[in-house]
Amino acid sequence: MQSLGTSTGCGVQRGYHGAQTPHGTTNLHARQLPVPQGSRTVTPKGPRRVHLGRTRRGPLGGKWQMLCAVFATSAVLYGAVVGGQIEKIFNAAVTGAERAGVAIGFGVKRVVVEGQKNATNAAITTALAAGPQTFMLGFDTDAAKARLESVPWIRHARVMRLLPSTLQVEIEERDPYAIWQNKRKTFVVDSEGVVLAPALPQAYPRLPLVVGEGAGKHAAALYEMLAPYKELRSRMLAALRVGDRRWTLKLRTGTEVMLPDGSVKMALDALQKLEQERGVLQQDIAAIDLRLLDRITLRLRETTAISADDAAPTEMPTSATGTTNQPDGQT
Repeated sequence: MQSLGTSTGCGVQRGYHGAQTPHGTTNLHARQLPVPQGSRTVTPKGPRRVHLGRTRRGPLGGKWQMLCAVFATSAVLYGAVVGGQIEKIFNAAVTGAERAGVAIGFGVKRVVVEGQKNATNAAITTALAAGPQTFMLGFDTDAAKARLESVPWIRHARVMRLLPSTLQVEIEERDPYAIWQNKRKTFVVDSEGVVLAPALPQAYPRLPLVVGEGAGKHAAALYEMLAPYKELRSRMLAALRVGDRRWTLKLRTGTEVMLPDGSVKMALDALQKLEQERGVLQQDIAAIDLRLLDRITLRLRETTAISADDAAPTEMPTSATGTTNQPDGQT
């Protein structure tokens, strides 16, 4: 193509239609800029690209934004905790999940109880605290076990979940041991003296009757000591706890056997020997006093006291009221 411009001192050609490239070709779109004399040739660059996406961050830009996000989150959580809202939010979420679980069949629909003898259905149901709207996966079996074991009749309990909708309960009940009467009220107690329920003696005719403060707690120890003395046991009506330290045995004939507050076995051995030799338990005797280990005193119903050591009954000094003088400090 013919050049329509004039030559300059720098060898740069101007034209109306284009500019000559170093390789001898003509670029019709390039614009040749005038260059002052003595300067080097400057070739304009192509179009500048502008990136509209991510911007370049400074060395602390990312960390600063992260710190701001953490601070904002912490502030929101702190406000929720202080305002009491976090618990409400959590409970609402849990309640919603439990309702959804019940809706798809994970509610308590059946309760199976093993080992129940005396504990009532009402007591077990109340302690278990589970119903059709109780979510099986959220049911606290340990808490249910503790509640069941607070029922007086239940010594041990075990609660298991059988998915999707059954609770299995295994209980070990306390065994009734005696009827305890105190302050005109009667209760059935176990061997540890735990009160199981109010009861009348007629409801448990085979259980021994113990009377007085502390009698229920000490009943098992007394009857363990009496176990070898079957003749005496068979004649007993009740055992009276005196001063919460010793026992008086009430026989069916009305005779009272006053035991000491110590060395009870020695006293019972002496009574058993006296019964074998003289049949004192079969006689019309008001009281047999075993509180002193060196002697046994018998009080007849005519208020005459005799010494069991005498070969033939002889009268012993009596008080003005017609009863035997009691040893000092004894009741």
